[in-house]
Amino acid sequence: MTVRPPSLRGRMLWLMLPTLMLAWTAAAVATYFDAHQEVDALLDAHLRQSARLLAAQAELDFDEIDVEDDEGSGDRYGTEVAFQVRRSDGGMLVRSANAPPAPLARAARGFSEATNGGRTWRVYTLSTDHGAIVVHFAEDHAARERIARHLALRALAPMLVALPVLGLLIWWVTGRSLRPLASVGEEVARRGADDLSPVSGSVAVPPELQPMVRRLDDLLGRLRESLDSERRFTSHAAHELRTPVAALRAQAEVAATSPDLGVRAAALAHCVEACDRMTRLVSQLLLLARADESGVVQAARPCRLDEIVRTVLAELAPDALQSNVEVSLDAPRDEAVVVGDAALLAALVRNLVDNAVRHGGHEVRVSVRTEAHSVALDVADDGPGVPEHALPQLGRRFYRAPEARGAGSGLGLSIVARIAQLHRATMACANGADGRGFQVRVAFPR
Repeated sequence: MTVRPPSLRGRMLWLMLPTLMLAWTAAAVATYFDAHQEVDALLDAHLRQSARLLAAQAELDFDEIDVEDDEGSGDRYGTEVAFQVRRSDGGMLVRSANAPPAPLARAARGFSEATNGGRTWRVYTLSTDHGAIVVHFAEDHAARERIARHLALRALAPMLVALPVLGLLIWWVTGRSLRPLASVGEEVARRGADDLSPVSGSVAVPPELQPMVRRLDDLLGRLRESLDSERRFTSHAAHELRTPVAALRAQAEVAATSPDLGVRAAALAHCVEACDRMTRLVSQLLLLARADESGVVQAARPCRLDEIVRTVLAELAPDALQSNVEVSLDAPRDEAVVVGDAALLAALVRNLVDNAVRHGGHEVRVSVRTEAHSVALDVADDGPGVPEHALPQLGRRFYRAPEARGAGSGLGLSIVARIAQLHRATMACANGADGRGFQVRVAFPR
């Protein structure tokens, strides 16, 4: 069973709402402590003022007073107070009905906390100027807690009510904000398989989405170039294969219809040549397809380029002798090590040397040099060279200069260029210094 990931809008909602809840909870806790401090300060001032009023009337004759008010018991801000008026020797002059007989506080002056009968009191103690009378005015501590808690809950209640409304607003706002992204998706979905035009030209994109759309346009551009390259490659490959196939068919018909044994033998020899040409072309196409498909060097490892060159020259020696071409190698004794695929590197050397043997003169010089930052492979011949106008075109697939000699399909140097690109190497083509010969240099990073 495939689990669908949450939508971007839902993910934003479920991330923002708990964050808001956490922020509101922190605000409620801060409100509670702030309210507690404010209530304490307000009621402490009330205690101080009440004690002073009581001390001012201390010379009067008090009866026992009950300060509990039944009518005010339902008041959410109501508090329970108690007081005592004592002589300095400890004798009780007057006290409220809910005050204990024992002194409410031990402190001589100021605020203090006292526990009596399982209840905690906030007490303010005041003595007259001569110290003859001591007044204790107390307030139940639980009432203060109740008032502070009530204020904090009243501050939090609107937040709890507003949370669902805020969730709906977030859902609507994120939907509106993500509408351009949905428009981009709809635009891509409406397109056919061959429509790879830029998306930015069809949809209005806000600045926040422009980097993503630019990357999408770049991807579509690379796909378009890749498909165009494949179409050109297929067209050129079909064209190149059609020529040897037609020649093979023509020579086969001559061999089948001619009664002359000499003509028949010559036709069969041409058939073999056409088959060899097709074999070489197909091998080059497969090698180029392999290089294109990988995109990177899969089996990269340190390779001795000088040894690869020696092995390839040994393989091509019979063809060079048959073409009456002398091939020489100039390689240092030091190890010329490059990192790459040995098979692809051998194909690169083979195509360079084979191209020089087929299209050059009577001498091919191969050298491997270890330089400061690179390992350079040079393949030069003493042939007529390449016209200057054709040099920039070398390496393009299926390109053959009009002045090119010998048979070929125009894939050799394009294979070399692609393999060099995969190995982060550079390829440079140039004619000889005296106007004769042609040289290709491939420089691999050390």
